[in-house]
Amino acid sequence: AGIPAVYETPRVDPANPYATNTNITFLSDSQNNNAWAVFGDGTYEFTKQLELDAAIRYDEDQRQNTTRTPTQFLPDSTAKTGEVRKHTFDAAQPKGTLRYKPTDNLTLYGGWSRGFRSGGFNQTGVGAVAQASGNLGVHDLFNAEIAETWEVGLKSQFLDRRLGANLALYYTDSHDGYFFYFDATTSTQNLGNLDARYKGGELELTARATDWLDLYTNFGYTDGKVTHMEDPTVVGNKPPLLTKNTVNAGFQVHEPLGGGLNGVLRLDYQMIGRTWWDPKNLTSRDPIDLLGLRAGVEADRWSVTAWSKNLTNKLYNAEFSPGGFLWRAMPRQYGVEFGYRF
Repeated sequence: AGIPAVYETPRVDPANPYATNTNITFLSDSQNNNAWAVFGDGTYEFTKQLELDAAIRYDEDQRQNTTRTPTQFLPDSTAKTGEVRKHTFDAAQPKGTLRYKPTDNLTLYGGWSRGFRSGGFNQTGVGAVAQASGNLGVHDLFNAEIAETWEVGLKSQFLDRRLGANLALYYTDSHDGYFFYFDATTSTQNLGNLDARYKGGELELTARATDWLDLYTNFGYTDGKVTHMEDPTVVGNKPPLLTKNTVNAGFQVHEPLGGGLNGVLRLDYQMIGRTWWDPKNLTSRDPIDLLGLRAGVEADRWSVTAWSKNLTNKLYNAEFSPGGFLWRAMPRQYGVEFGYRF
């Protein structure tokens, strides 16, 4: 339980704090969606050290959208109030993983999987507006994404499980992946599609340095490029929302205080590398460094913890889209949590 406190400092254009040139818009839709899925999973043991896990899932997403926006507010003259659009998105998603465990403290694995993310509808008529303004790949309907991933890795522990090292390498081929597009003229938030290829890896290290001190660090690397899109000039660019490098590191102290109480202190550091926002790679965010802190007292059945996120009050954008859509990340947050175990 907790009571969060939020303090905000509004930021406006200092040159025009009382803007009167804003557009009046009105958008309205009604939706009727029906989704269902079925899945199965099985494991076959070749030996005590070698096993194959096979799984499959089928999703079907039936979507219906009715335009309720009044005619005078529709983005394009071809759009109609009362228009009913229907589409069904579906896909089978097989997955196979081979695991080899030569010792109790080492597991090697490799596998392939297909993932599915349903499509949907943008605002009626926005596709024609986007095409006319040169923003290709955005239509009244955005397709479902299908992604195929190959992955290999290992999980290991050493020194009586006091040290841990995990490594994963992957390659993903994404078809009809999403990208976000905000059209300021119609005040619509839309999704478009493109194909992209990703490859990367992650290294995770953990250490129980002492009985009261735990350490961890993670390193992530992802490289990617757009492989196909309606706008051929973006082929070879970085896919939207790609962050090439990430680092996470921290420690946790767990110290007995006497009387059945334990003190807990945790510090988390996160580095998020350069992030690209749009298919044309016109905008990106510089790398950012963030800190989080938790300190508290625990008993057998209760705990009280003070916490802070974005401890240094870093000012940065959580999201940005060409067209003027910008979302500020949360500033420094802090609070107190109370927990009780029944």
